[in-house]
Amino acid sequence: MAEMYDHNGHPVKHGRARVNGIRMHYVTAGKGEPLLLLHGTPKTHYYWYKLLPLLTEHFTVVAPDLRGFGDTDKPPAEEGYDSLTNANDMAELMTVLGHELFYLHGEDRGAEFAYALAASYPERVKALSFAEMLLSGQGLEEWSNFTPENVSAQYNLKGVWLWHIPFFWIPHIPEMLISGHEREFWEFWIKQETWNPNAITNEALDEWIAKLTAPGGLRDVWKRTGPVLRMQKLMRLS
Repeated sequence: MAEMYDHNGHPVKHGRARVNGIRMHYVTAGKGEPLLLLHGTPKTHYYWYKLLPLLTEHFTVVAPDLRGFGDTDKPPAEEGYDSLTNANDMAELMTVLGHELFYLHGEDRGAEFAYALAASYPERVKALSFAEMLLSGQGLEEWSNFTPENVSAQYNLKGVWLWHIPFFWIPHIPEMLISGHEREFWEFWIKQETWNPNAITNEALDEWIAKLTAPGGLRDVWKRTGPVLRMQKLMRLS
């Protein structure tokens, strides 16, 4: 496991907590008010390794491996990978760690879970920020469709085609095609999403791909790409 360090060069503290029927791995470091960081797909808590030293002087940072990712449990699909389940995971984790109020930031699919967490527990979230995410019900599904307009959108500077969502949702085919080519597939996909491909280090790729190739490592990736109906309900209620 690649290690992370705070602003003083000290390694983060690792922990495991039993929350919402699973055992969750997380890291924490720093001082000050709590800040919960939620990573996206197909990453782990290690996504924050460059930002963490910039934050720990000002915040007590909590960075978990989300349900199904990293060293957190990977329960069967029917036990829930939707936004509301993930929001409840996070609320229980912060309660276990003694943080009743906290700041919250999410990236990619973690941003959707952060939104759901803030909508479900508004009395606990002091401020919410998120990045790199189209919310379900707000254009995500439309940009995922296989249409001539979507396929050419990125090249014509008219949007981004989210091809991976319908691809991952096809039963069995993604596993068959990706197995044995994990490094080629995930490195291509992750670097294609960045302005600066060099920002994605080999150390980070090694960490994420090692977790994805572990037993059950892809389960969460597939289950997060379908329509998130509960998320849409939360948005209508907020």
